[in-house]
Amino acid sequence: MKMKKNLKCFGLLVIVMLSLCSCSSFNNDRRLKKFVSRFNAKEYACASTYIYPEDRMQLAFFANEVRIKAPNAFIEIKDSETKEGYLVAKLKWKNANDFLRNYFSNIGKPLVEDDILIDTLIIKETLDGNCFSLDWGSQELNTEKLRLASISAENVEWMNIRDGAGNDSRIIGKLKKGNDILIEDDGAGWSRCFMVNDSSQVQKGFIYTANMSVKESAFFTLGIFDSMGLVVALIVIVVICVPLFYLRGIVESILQSGCVGMAACVVLLLVILCVVYQLVEKIFFELFIINLPY
Repeated sequence: MKMKKNLKCFGLLVIVMLSLCSCSSFNNDRRLKKFVSRFNAKEYACASTYIYPEDRMQLAFFANEVRIKAPNAFIEIKDSETKEGYLVAKLKWKNANDFLRNYFSNIGKPLVEDDILIDTLIIKETLDGNCFSLDWGSQELNTEKLRLASISAENVEWMNIRDGAGNDSRIIGKLKKGNDILIEDDGAGWSRCFMVNDSSQVQKGFIYTANMSVKESAFFTLGIFDSMGLVVALIVIVVICVPLFYLRGIVESILQSGCVGMAACVVLLLVILCVVYQLVEKIFFELFIINLPY
């Protein structure tokens, strides 16, 4: 009877969550809130799901070259209005520094009074739903050859960025191991790259790619749970949790096998908790835009 009662309670909870899912307003204002929440948390892979695929390089460039130099800056949505085919967003940059202000000014999107950015986000349709365009990078970032690259050689900690393709060219910057840089991957030894200099200006250079690894296509890699939709996440958590009500006898028999059995149960429990937690994080974010800590 107790097990049946638990199953009924669990089933009622699922029905309530599905009702919330169907009743939630998945409009463009809500999408903007989700993007900003993920962006502020520096969860750029998750944030990229709300950006049109061809514009994700703009987000990667901004994250790697601009926000990293304004680490305490974050966005607060002051207002947003959906119009025919686009959304006008009034975004306040909290804790903005001069580097960030100058960067937006240099790309033709100056921050107005109180560090507010008034941006027009074109709404584009995809097979996965509507996404926003994003043009927070240089206008030159529009080639299919653009890829993210990083230093892969074990004995190389820094690489020079030069103003021409050759060791005799002037050094205009450096790439530190562990950081990414946007390059035009044409298969040659020297590739054109893009960076933001100390004057907050987008600058082109050249970097030798023999000691670097280049991502094949995607600017962001989503985990299994990040790529799930809300309904799929709910279904998976049901599939995982419902059988747990019937595993008590199996667990007891495993525990009787001694230390090995106990260790196996502990490992199984930790795996289940990890999976369920990530699913719950996904569900809470999609329903309530709440970022649970990883």
